[in-house]
Amino acid sequence: MTAVTRLHRAAGTTTLADASRRFLRRDAFEKTTRDAYGRTLAALTDVVGADTDVAAVTTEQLEDELLERWADAAATTYNRHRAALLSFFGWCVERGYTAANPAALVEARKVRKRTEDERRERPVSRDLLAELWALDGVAGRDRTLWRMAYETWARADELLGLNIEDLDLANREALVNGKGGDRERIWWATGTARLLPRLIAGRATGPLFLAARRPTRPMPAADIDLVSGRARLSYRQAERIFAEAGQRLDPDGTPFTLHRLRHAGISHAVEDGYSVAAIRAKSRHESLRSLEVYTNPSADSIRAMTDDLDGTARRRRPVR
Repeated sequence: MTAVTRLHRAAGTTTLADASRRFLRRDAFEKTTRDAYGRTLAALTDVVGADTDVAAVTTEQLEDELLERWADAAATTYNRHRAALLSFFGWCVERGYTAANPAALVEARKVRKRTEDERRERPVSRDLLAELWALDGVAGRDRTLWRMAYETWARADELLGLNIEDLDLANREALVNGKGGDRERIWWATGTARLLPRLIAGRATGPLFLAARRPTRPMPAADIDLVSGRARLSYRQAERIFAEAGQRLDPDGTPFTLHRLRHAGISHAVEDGYSVAAIRAKSRHESLRSLEVYTNPSADSIRAMTDDLDGTARRRRPVR
């Protein structure tokens, strides 16, 4: 039987950027797995810095700074990112980049079935959306992102990855990098169409959604606006701003996450009676089963349907 020898830590340091690049370019991954791991490692780099020594990353950083951004996500989403970190740092240990796996002490979250009430709470209600669109003190950038997420049903990371050259303003559509890296088309409505020109403000290229300040560390050239020098808005910052808006509107309700806007757009279309085929096409879900979570109507819609089905009430209505 052949013995397996663990490598001792190599002399010098290995940066997170270098280790991530070497990890992802291996032939061991299918494309979808590589893309998923790449998104997790990009988020890790965003939090701790591309030039950070892999051996310096701690469990506390992973729990308190990185995985916290998925704290309100489903347990399966949280566990998927944790699994990616386990795999990456386990590989780093094998290569001698670090002595221990900091993700090993991060506990997985228990996956449980949601109750009917919990499923109905996930979309942002129409009343709350109306208040959100009119909320004062909101930057035009954030208002555009929220409206676009609701009207296009696109994932937040897809929208944050948009460049101005991806937009077709005349036809109210754009191309995003979807799951698996495929270029996919999204469409928006009047609310977004009215906001986009003010956000673009004459720019012709570069990231659509920009951070408020210039970056304090090196960033990929594709994520920098050449005119202002500002970087692409990060998911973490966008999620934090939206969560703060949710606290203002509904402090005792379900925490606001950007995914709830996508969920709301799809759920409201289901409630309005659009066909499953059309909803699947616009939402870009691969299977009908993945749409099941959106088919739980809100309490308000069930109440309205009950009123519509009330034969006694119909008979009592005055003739006009």
